Amino acid sequence: MRLKNEESLRIVAIGSSSTEGIGASKPEFAYPNQLQIELSRRFPMSTIRVLNKGVGGELASDMSARLRRDAIDQRPDLVIWQTGTNDALRGVSAETFLGVLRAGIELLHAAGVDVMVVTPQYTPRIATAGTAPYPDLFAHLSRDLGVAVFHRQAVMRAWVDSGRFSFDTMLSGDRFHMNDHSYGCLAQVMADAIERAAAE
Repeated sequence: MRLKNEESLRIVAIGSSSTEGIGASKPEFAYPNQLQIELSRRFPMSTIRVLNKGVGGELASDMSARLRRDAIDQRPDLVIWQTGTNDALRGVSAETFLGVLRAGIELLHAAGVDVMVVTPQYTPRIATAGTAPYPDLFAHLSRDLGVAVFHRQAVMRAWVDSGRFSFDTMLSGDRFHMNDHSYGCLAQVMADAIERAAAE
């Protein structure tokens, strides 16, 4: 990764509402902006830009259709692709979802772009039901598609289980999307993952 050589790093964050920043009090508190601030703090000799290309309500197929314009044409070094929640809620089969994701990742890899996939969030509904959107698919995604996977749901569940957050303090008023503080904590953990990758 470019951060090894203290060069510029350009990241595109593509996804739906939790990339766009729904639940945050202001757009600048969405996780992509907070990730840019956190990475810039850790790597002050590098020029880091994180572009927010989140559009609320989109399915993986909607995002895939704009990958070239919103991701590849931006010439990023890394694409962070948050997806899965809306597809699962709307009944898109795991097979269809995986096919769309696979095609999009292949397109990005062909353009020389690294990819990190972000799994769905952890919510009271998921905790009560004891299930998660496409759990088996995300568990094996790194092996099957050769991409990094950021297990956001596991991170959020660990926060709740440890008492660091409750659902009331972790989520916005809709009890579905994150809030300013939890988006910021998410950015810190995501920066940890990127920093580890930069050290490899």
